[in-house]
Amino acid sequence: MNIGILVPVLSDRDAVGTDVLEMARALEQLGHTVRIFTPATVGDVGKTSKPAALAAFVASPDDLVIYHFSIGWAYALDLLRSLRCRRIVRYHNITPPEFFDNYSQEYVAACANGRAEIQPLADLGCEVYLGASPFNLEDFLAAGVPAERTAVLAPFNRVDALVHSHADLALLDRYHSGASTWLSVGRLAPNKAHVNLVDAFAVYLRAYDAAARLIIVGRADPRLARYTDEIHARIAQLDIAASVHFLSEVSDAELKAAYFVADALVITSEHEGFCVPLAEAMALGTPIVGYAAGAVAWTAGNAALIWDEYDPHVFAASVARLREDAVLRRTLRDRGFARVEEEFSTRAQARRLANILENLG
Repeated sequence: MNIGILVPVLSDRDAVGTDVLEMARALEQLGHTVRIFTPATVGDVGKTSKPAALAAFVASPDDLVIYHFSIGWAYALDLLRSLRCRRIVRYHNITPPEFFDNYSQEYVAACANGRAEIQPLADLGCEVYLGASPFNLEDFLAAGVPAERTAVLAPFNRVDALVHSHADLALLDRYHSGASTWLSVGRLAPNKAHVNLVDAFAVYLRAYDAAARLIIVGRADPRLARYTDEIHARIAQLDIAASVHFLSEVSDAELKAAYFVADALVITSEHEGFCVPLAEAMALGTPIVGYAAGAVAWTAGNAALIWDEYDPHVFAASVARLREDAVLRRTLRDRGFARVEEEFSTRAQARRLANILENLG
């Protein structure tokens, strides 16, 4: 079977791009002929084709196109309408625009335009609407897609590669001092609620460990400068700047070292369609404390301390408990290893994708 993967931008540096590239490899290993169609690329993504060539590649009714939907793209909507092959919409979730109201009208418009295409895509009656989590599928179910036309497939990721990479020794030496260490991983964006993270960490500094540090791994977007400034202003207001460390561009080795030195990955995000750092933390044995927004509780399963409400004192107490309770740490670690192996490893993902294709009809 010819399978065309359609994506508006393909990057080797983000979660959507990783899902596309690893999905393509898995499909090729299943014996299919796969090509990626995109108008734009970033980084080293290998060979791609222009979307105008897609229709000729998937000309048979038994062929398949998988559209990775994460932003608005009217061209793709029109193209999907015209195709006569089978179609899958792979939905990564689009952040509601209101999260960006006070920070970037460009983001507001982009998110609003993307979410406006949910209903037209639902109306296409594609064979499968494939959510990265059950939370993601809620948008298409609300748009009238029958439940029997939906399926869940967590994003293909680089967890296996991260597990087998070497940890950066310099970063390990820098932070491996015995002090409490909080870790946050993810781009600096308003839905990530970094100010809540900073507030909880400040409580921890006052109540549990004045020598603790918070490591924030994530790129700052110049278009969201007002949000980045808000984080730094809150840190300055709390007078904790010496305890907060920002790491922007990190290698796999540095990222792995950051997970290793952390007492906990702390997630205060208010909207997550999957949250890849949760899978990374579980795979590397790093305990997790999180807020159950979006897909967080589903992704973490029973391998984390997840709270239905955000309370900075509860988050601080949770990290303190993890440091003190070796049995709890070991239990969560073992559950995390098992969840990654069963749900998020490349092997598990490929098996689930194969089952979805077998049931296309």
